[in-house]
Amino acid sequence: MGKKFWDRADSLLTERRIAIACGVLLAISLLPLAVISFYNHPCSDDYSYGLYVAQAVRAGGSLGDILAAAVRETAETYFDWQGTFSAVFLMALQPAAFGERFYAVTAYLMVGSLVFANFFFLKELCVHRLGMSRSSWVTISCALCFFMVHFAPSAFEGFFWYNGSLFYTFFHGLALCLFTFLSKFLRASSAARSLICGVVSAILAFIVGGGNYPSALLSCVVLFLVFLWTLWKRQALSRKLGTLCFFLLETAAFAISFLAPGNSVRQAHFENRPGAVKAIVLALGAAARNITQWTTLPVVLALLFLAPIFCKYAAKLSFRFPLPLLAVLGAVCLLGVLLTPPIYAMGGTGAARMDDLYYDVFCLLAAGVTFYLCGWFVHLPAGKQISKKTGISRAAVTGSLALLFCAAVITLPQFKTLSGVSALRSLLNGEAQSYHAQVSAQVTLLEDASLTDVVLEPVTYRPALLLPTSVPVLSEDPENAVNQRVATFYGKESVRVQNH
Repeated sequence: MGKKFWDRADSLLTERRIAIACGVLLAISLLPLAVISFYNHPCSDDYSYGLYVAQAVRAGGSLGDILAAAVRETAETYFDWQGTFSAVFLMALQPAAFGERFYAVTAYLMVGSLVFANFFFLKELCVHRLGMSRSSWVTISCALCFFMVHFAPSAFEGFFWYNGSLFYTFFHGLALCLFTFLSKFLRASSAARSLICGVVSAILAFIVGGGNYPSALLSCVVLFLVFLWTLWKRQALSRKLGTLCFFLLETAAFAISFLAPGNSVRQAHFENRPGAVKAIVLALGAAARNITQWTTLPVVLALLFLAPIFCKYAAKLSFRFPLPLLAVLGAVCLLGVLLTPPIYAMGGTGAARMDDLYYDVFCLLAAGVTFYLCGWFVHLPAGKQISKKTGISRAAVTGSLALLFCAAVITLPQFKTLSGVSALRSLLNGEAQSYHAQVSAQVTLLEDASLTDVVLEPVTYRPALLLPTSVPVLSEDPENAVNQRVATFYGKESVRVQNH
């Protein structure tokens, strides 16, 4: 009776049904984030970077005027603060510059770009490169996106704060799209398809090169390695020249950004910066520490859940996955590449939004290393025998892992701070709605053209995803930096809050 039950359960647990279940669960888990996004408002650097565009919009400027304002902000920042020109241009177009209500799209843009980029990249890798089924691709993508979104070190900086999340989360998505189009370019079956993918790759390479330094450096390394691969595999001349072109464009943009006069101004704020060699050593050490810290029980259980899929499709490949420890070492080195620029420039690994970037890459590398280890195992003689003789019910294993995963997540010390849980709690206790009401009342006065010196009621509700306590807010002092940013953004003589 028991055997028949598990046989029946195994027959029902198809790849397609697992993929559908994972997709539904991921979508449900994102609903609290989608709802709380409507209560989101700008803060901090959103006001300074979006100033010129906001002025152009209020003046009734055309699209050309708005783009010119974004270019002006990019040029000034290039000479005064940082050289990441493509990122600063997009920072200047922050949604609230077009109207406070539009800031609600921030989390949709950032979470959407992360989820889309992962599905897009993993489809190319899993389906077209590794021969997996579309159902397996969906399952893997959903699992990784779940961790990237809900276990993000800082969901506020990674998804809800436009200025910070665009710089890292959004540009990480662009880098994944670059790698995807690069792969499509290398396997294109027609000249037209090759040309289209090549042009898109070239554009993305230049944009990513002008973005945050960790993603730009990692992309340069990956593009160079791919170029070496085309030489080693004796690819067609067009592919060799194409990948070389992408690498040179990325490097050129990176150089333009790196050599900006404003970088020296910013770096003057950081002392005790290590040299290049020491920065690399420290980055590798930080990478190893992060991998150890982030390899939690829920992550391990998720990888075990994906392991049968990895083993199934790795066994079909002719590649034998030699030297598995090199895969682990390679993952540490790639994560170390991301960590090197901030350690070299600032003497540390950077803000929480940078941790989000590192964590996103860690999730991809963890899955990649697990796939490699599964491939190494199934191609061993012993591994082949175990795979053939195993009689364990697939449904029993999957069900057990699911129960263990739920228990492991719920009992985490940081369970309440997981992105979806935090959003749901803020919505259920009314904190998000109250915060929105208070900020909306402030905005009504700030947008009143008849007022020049504005006195506001303070914001007392601070949802963790929308305005954590680490973010400075308006004070009673009109000379405070935050007050001055807000006053300038809304065209006021002064802004202050009045505490009762």
